[in-house]
Amino acid sequence: MKRILYILIPGLLLINTGCKKFLEEKSQDEMRPSTVQDLNGLMAGEAYPYSVNISSVLNLVTDDISCVGGQGLPTYEAVVRRGKAPFSWSKQMFEELLVAEGLSTVGLNSWEVIYNRIVGCNVGLEYADKVIGNEADKANIKAEVLALRGYYYFLLVNMYGKPYNAAGVDPETSPGVPLKLKMVVTDALFKRNSVAEVYRQIEQDIQASIALFQQYPQDRGVYKMSETAGYALLSRVYLYQEKWDLAIEYANKALAKKSVLTQLSTFNSAQYYLYNGPDGLNLNKIYSPATSKEVIWTYVPNKSLEDDILKTSLSPGYNRVNVPPYGISPELLNLYDSKGFEANEVYIGDLRPRIYFTYATYVGFTAPSTVTYFFRGITGGMGGAGIRVAELYLNRAEANIQKFIQTGNDALRISALNDLNTLRISRYDTRKAYVPIDITDQTQLLNFYKDERRRELPFDGHRWFDLRRYGMPSISHEYLETAGTGQTFTLSKGDSRYTWPIPQVVLDRNGELTQNP
Repeated sequence: MKRILYILIPGLLLINTGCKKFLEEKSQDEMRPSTVQDLNGLMAGEAYPYSVNISSVLNLVTDDISCVGGQGLPTYEAVVRRGKAPFSWSKQMFEELLVAEGLSTVGLNSWEVIYNRIVGCNVGLEYADKVIGNEADKANIKAEVLALRGYYYFLLVNMYGKPYNAAGVDPETSPGVPLKLKMVVTDALFKRNSVAEVYRQIEQDIQASIALFQQYPQDRGVYKMSETAGYALLSRVYLYQEKWDLAIEYANKALAKKSVLTQLSTFNSAQYYLYNGPDGLNLNKIYSPATSKEVIWTYVPNKSLEDDILKTSLSPGYNRVNVPPYGISPELLNLYDSKGFEANEVYIGDLRPRIYFTYATYVGFTAPSTVTYFFRGITGGMGGAGIRVAELYLNRAEANIQKFIQTGNDALRISALNDLNTLRISRYDTRKAYVPIDITDQTQLLNFYKDERRRELPFDGHRWFDLRRYGMPSISHEYLETAGTGQTFTLSKGDSRYTWPIPQVVLDRNGELTQNP
């Protein structure tokens, strides 16, 4: 294979010949792929997110996180300061993160991180027809990177553009993010495409991906994009656009391929009934093919990213007295109907808080008087851990509820309840009969659904985007660094900070970009 030098990022594309650029110059000495196997290996490192954190801060900005504080420990106080910028929704979020005490600068700029993956996708599309190999393998690589590119642009436009359904906002004119769709190096400065243009490109990429998967079917496992993943992503995209019929259609297509849910009671009973501990079960398990049957696509294999910056720096050592400074919000925990031990040390009810979260309690087989739950960042901050079947049932339920509200057709309500109950029964202890929900009031049903979505999808990248599309409600964070120094930070309803600021280093390199207000 011949070596070439190509340089990453649109906002972004960088070359070392003096062209205008969005970010600091950096080069990446990669191998020019000559075979489809070479290209496949290159894509694993450059297009897939296995070696990067898509967004270190995506969960710290939500109402699912609370600040416990420094608890009188200097090391904990430093950790609190590290998380302050995203936790307070600072308009200089990324700049303040870079100067946070003891925090490395690597991987915090989600604009750069995600666009680097997009450039990797563009490289794959450029070389797929040039390498030696059979057509099916080439087509599958193209299909994978098209789906990935659509996924990445979906993340970017929901971080740096206003919500597609924002009241009083026209997505056709609302600034989104630049679309960079070719590998070719250019001096051109990229302007922001509109939110609607970005969504159309997302749809086009994923549809093209699905067509290739259909023409050249291969089963490459859950660590690779697939036809089913494409259907699931389109269901999500259409849900955000409030295209309810299409959201249902593509949820149906995905569920026709894979509909099984993991019964949480099949997980290790000794751990979920009695003690979880720092290395026990956590949300990663529901994304692990070894323990979960419902994984469609996952990008957190095994212990990858264990050195991730915010994951580790916001999860210091803990004991029976001190817990990590940033923890699960009481509001989130209170949504679960069962959070503690019952008689004879048996935990009966909704198993999700015991399996999705790691928590601190007494070691051993005696039920403690209290159980302290905390968020250790195992999957938090990842900006998503993949795609699960559970999301499909939720997407379809939401679309049917919205149609029920519009039409009053009770069959739609029943369909939504069936999906919600199907999901919930798989999350409850099987030794106690699950009581199905049956809600007739439209508002109550929609509110229950929103809470259920929050219960099912904590810390895997959905909540911030859901808050945006649910009207950007007012939320507050109580920030506590040391005793007596508490501050309250509030996002007002519809606050402009629901759209993230473009990092200043990007603006400095490209005068064609405009900052978000």
